[in-house]
Parts: sequence; C-alpha cells; structure tokens
Amino acid sequence: MPTIDLNLLQERELERLIDYERSTCTVNGDLVYRCAFPYRPDDDLQVELLERGALSRKTDERRGAVVCITSDGYSYFPAKHQEEVEKQRAHKRESRLIGLSALFAALCVIAGFLLGRFLA
Repeated sequence: MPTIDLNLLQERELERLIDYERSTCTVNGDLVYRCAFPYRPDDDLQVELLERGALSRKTDERRGAVVCITSDGYSYFPAKHQEEVEKQRAHKRESRLIGLSALFAALCVIAGFLLGRFLA
C-alpha cells in the first residue's frame, strides 16, 4: 500500500516530474543524478505534493529553494500497482471459492436426491 495518498491531479503531476527526471537524468536506463525542480510557492500542485511528502524542499546556494522527489514519491506508483494486483488476486480467489461452493452444493443436492430415490 502506498505510504502517501494522492488525488488524480497530484498523481499526474508526480508522474510528469518522474518522467521528466527519467528522460533527462538517466543513461542506458540507470539514474545518474536526481533532478532538482525550482520551488514555486504559487503552484498549488507542488505545494500539495510537498505537504503529502512526495516532494521535499531543499535550499541550494546557487538556485535558492528547490524541490526533489522523495523516496515515497518514487515508490508511490509501484506500491499502487502492487495494491491493484493484490486486489485482483483476492477477487479471483473469492470468485473461485464461490464457484467451488456452488459446485459442492450441487453435488450434495444430487447425492441427496439419489440417496432418497434409491434408499427410500
């Protein structure tokens, strides 16, 4: 389960930042360095992501205040995907259990009918 809760707009903004970082800061799929994005206090989504813990604010000598993606921000989408997979697995398990219960009930009805028919 993800450690932070984000709404759809926050998810899209975080995904956009992660995609940008992956496209500019990776070599052969390996993250070489982490991007620092400019801190914009007038950007509501950025402020909300800071409050939720997906981004962290740091002070840089050259650029002033910048924001970076936290480990919770990086792990949000894999954790969310894992949670969805677990829900689907649980749903399939429950469906199989219901199907097996119905099959067992039908077999019990047939066995009861046959026993009543031939032994009575």
